[in-house]
Amino acid sequence: MNKEAAASPIIQVSDYILSRLTTYFGSRPDHFGSFIRGRLKAHGWLPAEAYVALTSSVAQKVVKVTQVRGASQGESKFNPDLEIEVAGEFHQLAVLPAFTTPDSPLTLLAEQDLSEAFLWLNKLKTRAIIFLLAFPGGLEDEGWKAGLERLKELYEASAVGQFQFVIPRPPQQMIRASTAVFLHTSQVPDPPTEQK
Repeated sequence: MNKEAAASPIIQVSDYILSRLTTYFGSRPDHFGSFIRGRLKAHGWLPAEAYVALTSSVAQKVVKVTQVRGASQGESKFNPDLEIEVAGEFHQLAVLPAFTTPDSPLTLLAEQDLSEAFLWLNKLKTRAIIFLLAFPGGLEDEGWKAGLERLKELYEASAVGQFQFVIPRPPQQMIRASTAVFLHTSQVPDPPTEQK
């Protein structure tokens, strides 16, 4: 893709969604500590909280939520959680938790629990956005890196940005959670090449 694609509204809004939701969820570390203790996946809670974060007066200057459905509305089959308006175009946003364990690393979740959403992204291509929050695990963890590679390999899903935040768990050691926003690879600009 060309340089203009890097400044496309969908890339800009994807960056904003990543930053806004990571900051929002990162300010609620006690929730994730509780989820980990209870082995809860946070389906339903995560999309409902994403709705709250994206409908604030500040967020509405960048993105407008036009419809809510999916797990936050009690639907049992996959349906993207939010419809958002970006520069006069409508896009679908799925907000996915990934509770990782040694028995269920992100690579396995990519093939099982997350497959329906990422197949949807691969099918819808130009209008689909996925926000993924994996916990526990930081950006430097091999499981996170391998999971991103697996998602790209299976579904042509490219992470357009990644963040992490700390989950304190006194008296236990703190851990990290990682977030990424995915678009279909066809929507992501090629990295800049060095000019000689």
